[in-house]
Amino acid sequence: MNVLRNVHQALVPQGLLLDVHPLGADFPVHAGGCGLGFVDARRFLRVVQAMDACVEAAVAEGLFEDVRSLRRRVAERFDDAAEALDHAEGWVNLRLPAAVRRRLAAAAEGPVEFVEAVVYRLLRKRAPDS
Repeated sequence: MNVLRNVHQALVPQGLLLDVHPLGADFPVHAGGCGLGFVDARRFLRVVQAMDACVEAAVAEGLFEDVRSLRRRVAERFDDAAEALDHAEGWVNLRLPAAVRRRLAAAAEGPVEFVEAVVYRLLRKRAPDS
């Protein structure tokens, strides 16, 4: 919440803030165009919900007003399964279930994609008396 207050102070009157983050659920895994399963995003979902709560609190507090929101699917693409598995090793709040990991390791075709639902939320700085 402190970050949002700091951003609010830094913005010019009626300034715009673009909040972009994954929704935290339903991360399908594809290799060579075939579905292999889903990333386990339950822990990450809690992080996303906490972030959303902060943005909602800033809006409720009158710091910002909603202008527009869009949801899109964004693919994180890798040339092959080895590269994707290496990347997944660095995840903190996401994990590949064992069955998905096995299918991915056995995938002969690329590219490999982790597909995320992302929200783009445009907020406008509200004046103190609005």
